[in-house]
Amino acid sequence: MPEPLRKKWRERLNRKIAIVIVPHSQWKPWRAECTVAFLVFGVLLWSGITIWAGFVCGRNTDYWITKADNQVMTVQLARISDEMNKSWSVLAEASATDARMRSFLGMTVRNDDAGVGGPTAADATRIQRMLLGQSPMNQVSWHKQIEAIREESYKRLASFQEIAWAISNRRNLYQATPDMWPTEGHITSPFGYRVNPMRNGNDVNLTEFHPGVDIANQPNTPIYATADGTVRYAGWSHGYGEMILIDNGYGISTVYGHNAKLLIKTGDHVWRGQVISFMGTTGRSTGPHLHYEIRINGVPVNPMKFLKVRPQETAMSPLEDAAGPGAEEP
Repeated sequence: MPEPLRKKWRERLNRKIAIVIVPHSQWKPWRAECTVAFLVFGVLLWSGITIWAGFVCGRNTDYWITKADNQVMTVQLARISDEMNKSWSVLAEASATDARMRSFLGMTVRNDDAGVGGPTAADATRIQRMLLGQSPMNQVSWHKQIEAIREESYKRLASFQEIAWAISNRRNLYQATPDMWPTEGHITSPFGYRVNPMRNGNDVNLTEFHPGVDIANQPNTPIYATADGTVRYAGWSHGYGEMILIDNGYGISTVYGHNAKLLIKTGDHVWRGQVISFMGTTGRSTGPHLHYEIRINGVPVNPMKFLKVRPQETAMSPLEDAAGPGAEEP
């Protein structure tokens, strides 16, 4: 820089300026003098201090924010740990309930139904140390615990679905099993071999096999479906007269013979206790009664094994059946 210019700047920096502060009060005005160089130095110093203070505050702010985030994360991890322990407790209760239900239903108790996994004492201690900041956090451990809970939940869900299917299947079997009396009346001919009620003097066959039971009562006595099912046939059938054949499912079928009037038709679905016809004496019959059969896989079985004999019911002997009303030959 040329000497004249340098001298000029030196004179400017050495020039004095006065700073006067006049308060709006009883205080006296305050006056100070300084050179331009000192003022510039003060401004630069103040700016440097301000920048340094901002930098330091920024670093400390980041630290406190990070520390606060870590504290929030610690609280959240504690809650997650507590929720995981509660989840294991719920799964353990679900497993115990699962085993009891299977035992009650007579189902096989699976090996994995005897109990469920969960955190050991060492796992709990390690998690507690993690939360206290005494050891680094292992995310792999958390993922393993969450995956174990998910897998165990899937097992419980599959097991309960199997139990629900078994209950539904047994309910359907119960609905398909005839367990009520098809009509009111008294038994005039039981299941099994009997004296042929329709024999004549020239008939050499004095006995026959009776595949059902005969229940006699007044004409037009209501006849009820003894189980849920689908009507496979409703109409005339030789010795049975007006007959109803119901497929109850699971290989079970029921037959109702000698009806006076049918209230359902082939293809209808009927429910246990539904009135399906009225008692009559159609077909090969000696009087108004219902011929009732239960067949399993097409083979006739004794209906009395499915029905409870009511106190007012009186069963007659085969010889009395032959003489009394309501005997029949299907």
